[in-house]
Amino acid sequence: MTSPYQLYEDLRDDLEARIRILTPEEGGRNLPPYNGIRWNFRYATTNNNRTYFPIYPDFYNPETSNSWRRELPLPVNEWLYARMYSIESEHSTRVHQELMRAGVAFYGCEGSRIIAEGTVTRITGLFEER
Repeated sequence: MTSPYQLYEDLRDDLEARIRILTPEEGGRNLPPYNGIRWNFRYATTNNNRTYFPIYPDFYNPETSNSWRRELPLPVNEWLYARMYSIESEHSTRVHQELMRAGVAFYGCEGSRIIAEGTVTRITGLFEER
């Protein structure tokens, strides 16, 4: 199955992560998200809680590596796996190359609202030349 982000020819995944989508009671979305969702990435460990980056998840089954079907809602309050794709500037790339490591905690946000939490599990293409 192809990634929802393969519409962009120059994209390749930068990292893999484990992500839990928050419940509405925790401040998450009232409606479940679908694969292909676009949200902003925010480091959980930096002092600047207002710096967001467009890094988009492609949720997948870790046993098959197939992307989660776009027409099925994603489970809420379960740990899911995702390949993360960044669409960013040269400045953002330098920031990620400095801060991003396996084990780094982050949030998925819609505007300033946190809708998911995650942890980087593996760096894939982040350090490759674009």
